[in-house]
Amino acid sequence: MGACDAESTAPSTMPGDGVATPTTVGDCTSIIQEWLHSSGLPRSSRVARASDPYVGNTVLIIDKERNRALACHEGNLRLEKVGDLDSLDSVPVHWQWFCTETDGFKGFRSVANGGFLGHDIWWNFYAKVHHHLGWEHATLSRREGGYYWIQFEYWWKLRQLCARGDGNGVYWQKDGGTLWEFAEVDGARD
Repeated sequence: MGACDAESTAPSTMPGDGVATPTTVGDCTSIIQEWLHSSGLPRSSRVARASDPYVGNTVLIIDKERNRALACHEGNLRLEKVGDLDSLDSVPVHWQWFCTETDGFKGFRSVANGGFLGHDIWWNFYAKVHHHLGWEHATLSRREGGYYWIQFEYWWKLRQLCARGDGNGVYWQKDGGTLWEFAEVDGARD
């Protein structure tokens, strides 16, 4: 008999609603998580790599070359190593972006703080404003392999959003640019 088997024999309590509730004596969290993982039941957040972003879904924005997620911490952007997404019990909220659309432009709102991915007058990128206006308007250009350039308008031309090599945020570039992968977060809530 395992540790959790012994605990399951503890007496139940009967609250006022008439539904028996077992009394838990110990902590079986790791055993339960192992069972859930092996059972094939959906976890709180599953991730589908190489997804197309659409209005109303929550995605991770991943730098394909270095396998880093675009993360938002208090409106500031940085890139964080993703690793094996399937091994995570849940996806960090600061990696998650809710996809919107305004006037035909895509928008990405940080699930962590509600700010939209955008830039200021000096082209410093952040996710601090809570509206989806001109400096938060993005377009997506699909590239080979199902990856994308994320583009922002610069004086009637488009410029690519690029990942900094050191992971300290993003910048714009005229030609070329970072290839981004979108990974849909299943079970995420806006």
